[in-house]
Amino acid sequence: MNTPGSAHPTGVNGPQQPRVVTSSAQSATGDGGRPPAPTSRQQAAPPPVAKPTKRSDAPAPKARARHAHLFVTHIDPWSVAKNAFMLALALGVVIIVAVTLIWVMLTVSGTLESVTATVTDLAGGGEETLNTASLFSFSRVIGAASLLALLEVILLTALATLFAFLYNIAVGITGGLQVTLTDDS
Repeated sequence: MNTPGSAHPTGVNGPQQPRVVTSSAQSATGDGGRPPAPTSRQQAAPPPVAKPTKRSDAPAPKARARHAHLFVTHIDPWSVAKNAFMLALALGVVIIVAVTLIWVMLTVSGTLESVTATVTDLAGGGEETLNTASLFSFSRVIGAASLLALLEVILLTALATLFAFLYNIAVGITGGLQVTLTDDS
């Protein structure tokens, strides 16, 4: 036997039929679920009419840009290392290209020969004078620029990664950097 709160609606006399609940307006008119017709006080609302818009040369008012204030609370050191390495590598290439262009301009303009002549004159013109032509040869200059670029790549990558670690430690004390983001309006 099922209780009144059970899942199966069976009673002592067999299965019970579900009861249909009707609203007072439906039971009074007996119309089977249709809404009652409007009375003299309740007139049907007229359909909305579109208002004509005026075209003007004045621009529409701009919407206010939304602002979001966020805090940078963690920087991934591996991501910083990869990006710093790529930036430092590009900077290293710029250093090598710049040194090459400067060396070519100094050679074409005759500045390196003038420096060699000046050093020879100052030293007294003997055999033991410094040969600036061999000192500023293309292979030596590019070798020095390449060594400088390699050191720059290593140091910049290491320092940027170290900065990311130090920033993550300092965030516990300072709370991080506050960044304000706005809509592009």
